[in-house]
Amino acid sequence: MTMSAAPQRPKGISPQSRRHNEMRKEALAAHPELADLAKPQPLTVLALPVLLVIHWGIAWLVSDQPIWVIGLTAFLIGQLVYHSASSLIHETCHKLIFRDAGPKLAFDLGLEFILTSYGKQLTYQHQHVTSHHPFVGDYDNDYEHEDICALQARQSVFRAHPTWQPFLTALTLFIHALPLGSVFLAGQIMPRVYRHLSGRPNRDPVARFTGTSPTATEARPYILVSLISNLLMLALLGPWALLYHIWSLSLFLGKLGITNLGQSLTEHPGTDLENPTRSHYGPINWLLFNTGYHNEHHSFPNVPWTRLPTLHRVAPEVFHAEAEQSYVGAWWDHVRGGFTPSRDLEMHKVDQLARCEGKTQ
Repeated sequence: MTMSAAPQRPKGISPQSRRHNEMRKEALAAHPELADLAKPQPLTVLALPVLLVIHWGIAWLVSDQPIWVIGLTAFLIGQLVYHSASSLIHETCHKLIFRDAGPKLAFDLGLEFILTSYGKQLTYQHQHVTSHHPFVGDYDNDYEHEDICALQARQSVFRAHPTWQPFLTALTLFIHALPLGSVFLAGQIMPRVYRHLSGRPNRDPVARFTGTSPTATEARPYILVSLISNLLMLALLGPWALLYHIWSLSLFLGKLGITNLGQSLTEHPGTDLENPTRSHYGPINWLLFNTGYHNEHHSFPNVPWTRLPTLHRVAPEVFHAEAEQSYVGAWWDHVRGGFTPSRDLEMHKVDQLARCEGKTQ
């Protein structure tokens, strides 16, 4: 079975996304004043210099410390600061800070100076709006779903050799704990291990729609700003400061990104079509720009982070589905279970499951 061509964007939206539209209509019917909340919040721009000072300040503080101090600081603090800065991508991709192209680009490039994603934040903006929001819960079209064949290969190994699970889990965590381990090494090593041990493919042979992508011209300014930021940090603060930054980035993106991974695990379980998304109302929202108000956001994607709590307060009859676990608790269960799926497997169709068995054409 060969890889098919990149699919066209499907017509229509997923049932879970349709339910969010219904929730918005229900809330507006009962509380018409909520429509006034849907407008940008330009003052969010003030968070940018604050996060820049915090991130670079910590990098300076650890620039002459032992490597174990740098790694521990990146794990305990750095990845949280990075998560906070990344939460602002969520705001700007929905044009909730600036709607006009010029100011939005200036903000995005300022954010890139912190993130140094080399244009990945722009890819996220495209995918989040064109893949995730319209197709929540749809494996074939929501890019946030883990590849089903990689998942089945891993689960097959653990079923056949349950005593191997702790070792393979520890190996995965070790790789993800290395600087840039989650960015470069993990995707090269562990999929090959599970494919070899299971004898199963670790990649879905059917191409899925994962959203639109930026052009090379659009991405070029982001790449340039990332390069300048990295070189400037290296020149001004030294190699250990840059190591702290890179380590924070890698931890945030990988299996040791406790809040980032925990948030994904708790807020999109995909088990309830009546309430397709969960919200987390804990104090961590102060750091993450209220991204925990996830049910509210998917129903009102044009409402900025400062006004999402108002939706919950005014329309509790609509927005009441709360996450069952904390981010840390969900992350720990995920790791302890050998990286359990982040979405409900029962939502997959039979033909999707059969792809990894070579039963589809």
